[in-house]
Amino acid sequence: LFTLFGGAAIFLYGMKLMGDGLEKTAGKRMQKIIEAVTSNRLKAVLVGAAVTAIIQSSGATTVMVVGFVNAGIMSLTQAVGVIMGANIGTTVTAQIIRLGDISASAWYFNLLRPNTLAPVVVALGVGLIMFSKKKKLNNIGEILAGFGLLFMGMGTMEEAVKGLRDLPQFKEMFMAFSNPVLGVLIGAVVTAVIQSSSASVGILQAAASTGLVSFSAAVPIILGQNIGTCVVALLSSIGASKNAKKAAMIHLFFNIIGTIIFLSAIYIYQYTIGFSFWNAPVNKGIIADFHTLFNIVNTIILFPFAEVLVKMAHLAIRGKERVKVQKTLDERFISTPSVAVSQTVKEVVRMGEVAKLNVCLSIQSILDKNVSAIGKIEDNEDIIDEMETEITQYLVKIADEPLNKEENKLVSALFNVITDIERIGDHATNLAEIAEYITHNDIEFSQIAREELVTITNAVKEIVGMTMTSLEKQDAKLAMRIQPCEDVIDLLKETLRMRHIDRLSQQKCSLKAGVIFLDIINNLERIGDHCSNIGVAIEQLKSPSSNFDVHQYLRNVHINKTPEYEKMYAEYEKKYSLT
Repeated sequence: LFTLFGGAAIFLYGMKLMGDGLEKTAGKRMQKIIEAVTSNRLKAVLVGAAVTAIIQSSGATTVMVVGFVNAGIMSLTQAVGVIMGANIGTTVTAQIIRLGDISASAWYFNLLRPNTLAPVVVALGVGLIMFSKKKKLNNIGEILAGFGLLFMGMGTMEEAVKGLRDLPQFKEMFMAFSNPVLGVLIGAVVTAVIQSSSASVGILQAAASTGLVSFSAAVPIILGQNIGTCVVALLSSIGASKNAKKAAMIHLFFNIIGTIIFLSAIYIYQYTIGFSFWNAPVNKGIIADFHTLFNIVNTIILFPFAEVLVKMAHLAIRGKERVKVQKTLDERFISTPSVAVSQTVKEVVRMGEVAKLNVCLSIQSILDKNVSAIGKIEDNEDIIDEMETEITQYLVKIADEPLNKEENKLVSALFNVITDIERIGDHATNLAEIAEYITHNDIEFSQIAREELVTITNAVKEIVGMTMTSLEKQDAKLAMRIQPCEDVIDLLKETLRMRHIDRLSQQKCSLKAGVIFLDIINNLERIGDHCSNIGVAIEQLKSPSSNFDVHQYLRNVHINKTPEYEKMYAEYEKKYSLT
């Protein structure tokens, strides 16, 4: 019995290791696949199948779906298709395991059997993990080691159950499982406990090597295993939105309805016509094929009734969703780093858009001497501060997960970017406070001072907009335009400062207005500085070099000015020239 548990542990670890390696290797592509889900339900089914085949767990895919629904990114109708596809994708593991039954007379063909190759593949995989410095090869090593451990665990379980084959209790147990209710129940319970239908089907395939698992016992157990896997999503929906709970219920209803349809059809046929192989023992291949057949046929049957499943979920989880702020960062995504990083980028971009709005509102408040937007600016500043805290905490959790080289680089960059966005928000709030002060104290600027403010504020609005667009698109080419624009803003600030000092000395401007004018241009210039920092972060992110030196990069920009830089600088200098 201990050997059986040990084999199951090796099997489960191998499956996880292989899934992790595949997920890291295909992380970016998987992220794009998930984001490609549209109202096209067939496409959603294909997405669900593809993602689950990669991460080797329908439960994990459904947990992601629950997270997407909870974040408002995916509708329940879209979720149905992905859930159906996830059930199909999870059967890939069983089909891989059946390769262990490959046999042939030729010795060289038998050398290729997974059971024979497993130790060699594990050794090769471990070698790549331990001795390769390349992340891509490390990921391939995880896939190979996981694949080998999967079959080594299966072999250990098979050897363990062979020792139980002659026990009368073991035979009686599988005879009892021919009872459909008991079979479904045991399949569901075991799967719920280990939280993986792929693993529980694998254990059944190992038990089948004894020759004691009949078709009549395997059918209800496999159907029960598909129900048991729903527990993972149901547990993840606790504390989530009503729609997220409904997504988990759709998964449960899909498998329960499919089980009822299949059991009814199979037992009606058995008691009217009869299967010739009803009491015949099954092998790994038959178990894998029935598992796949059930999920494909169930999807075909229920595909046209997706809206019915949604309505059933609405009936099971009553009440409308409360309107609340969209929560893009969901804890459920953490276990799939590629998705978590993608969602974090979206949230950082959203934070940047709020900061950009505040900059524009505060500038307009100063130019119009109008305080009507001050309340909105203050509310937005609270949102920016809250988002910075949430994103930072989320990034810390992501950083603890196994990340590929690109994801690690992006996470590091985002830590710096959110700090700069928060500071942009702070300077926008400073400008709003200045707007409030000049409005309440009826402070007037001279006509020329107003014109100068219009020029520099236009430049700042452009650089902020350009920065947030390059961040959203991760566009290094657009980010290259930030630095020359920022240098022009620096020049503007210094020129305006000198001009204003001259006006003060000539008493063309009041001392109070003069101090405030300088305060305004200082805040505007600081906004440009933080935009420059974000631009450099984007350049660093897109640089092929792993040793990107920020200070060296800035020195090269300012000292070894390229013709391209000179051209862009001249363009902005002309655009924001002072009269």
